[in-house]
Amino acid sequence: MDQRVCQHCDKSINLKSRHCPFCGGENKAKVLHAIPLCPRCHETLTHFEYEESVLDSCSSCEGFWLDTRDFNQLTSERNVYADKSIPYEYKKQAMSDEVSYLSCPLCEGIMNRKNFRRISGVLIDQCRDHGIWLDAGELDQIRCFIANGGLDKSQDREIVRNREDLDLVAHKVKNLEFMQKRLNFWNFKYWLFKV
Repeated sequence: MDQRVCQHCDKSINLKSRHCPFCGGENKAKVLHAIPLCPRCHETLTHFEYEESVLDSCSSCEGFWLDTRDFNQLTSERNVYADKSIPYEYKKQAMSDEVSYLSCPLCEGIMNRKNFRRISGVLIDQCRDHGIWLDAGELDQIRCFIANGGLDKSQDREIVRNREDLDLVAHKVKNLEFMQKRLNFWNFKYWLFKV
């Protein structure tokens, strides 16, 4: 089993454990670059202010690096709905056929790609320990998606998906109960105890 040392209590823990089972401390990947590097251009990112948050931007490709806290703040309904400059119509962009995984600007670990809220059409690159990389224009797309009811649509789809899953489980349980009754029909204990 792969082991590593907890950053807080120096005890040996599983490599995949996010929290130490001994002290409860959160173990994040070590930061290799104090100043983040662009995962596309490999240039040093520069600070700039956006909506009262400080983000890191690449001057070449115009991508953004922001930590999870800033991303959650900038994509919160409270922040988005207060912004009157967001267009009234969201146009979903065509997704690229090219699949490329980027490395984290801080720890150089491979980031996960995911479609924001599963239906937005905006692929974001996320390091679970350090933050999120957005290509040029993606933050504005996400904010427009939210302002035009995208979160509600996403939640509605999730509710429908959960309802379908529950219906499927209920159907399987009914079939299982029916089969159990048929199998136990000739069983003496079934007739005696009605198990």
